[in-house]
Amino acid sequence: MKTISALSAIAAVLFSGAAWADGGTSCALAQEIFGNNSYSGDTSTSTNFVGAFGGLPSPGPDLAFKFTFHSYLGSIAVSITGGWNAGAVITAACAGNAGNPIQASTGTASFSVPLVGLTEGQLYYFYMTGNPSDNSGPSGAFSFVTSSPVTLQQFSVE
Repeated sequence: MKTISALSAIAAVLFSGAAWADGGTSCALAQEIFGNNSYSGDTSTSTNFVGAFGGLPSPGPDLAFKFTFHSYLGSIAVSITGGWNAGAVITAACAGNAGNPIQASTGTASFSVPLVGLTEGQLYYFYMTGNPSDNSGPSGAFSFVTSSPVTLQQFSVE
C-alpha cells in the first residue's frame, strides 16, 4: 500500500497539468501535448522551418507540437504575451509545406483553436507561428491550455 501511495504522489507531481516548456524547433523535435495541460514557449527561439501551410505562408519562426486526437479533447486556448501577431495552425503533416490547415486561428491577445474536423486516433501537428497575413515575420512568447471536458475526479484501489 505504501508503494502505491508513493507512486501516486510521484504521478501527481509529474502529471499535474503544470506548464511544459517550449515546443519543437523542427518536425523531428515536435513536442507531444496532452489534454488538460498548460504549455508555453517563444517562437523567437526557433527558425522558420515550415515555409507554408498549403497556400498560406508561414512568415515567422515556428514551434511544433503533436497530438493524437481523441473525441474527448475540447479546444486549445492560446494566450499571447506582448501583443505580437500570432498564428496557430493544425495540420496532418509536418514538413517544409505542412499542408492545408485543418484548423487555424490568429490574434494578438488570446484566441481559441477548435478541435473539430479531426479524425479519432490520428496524429496531428499544432504549430505556433506568425500570422500568415503579416509579412513582418512576427514572433514572441505564448502559452496555451489543452482542455478535456471530462476529468478523473477520484481513483482508489482496494
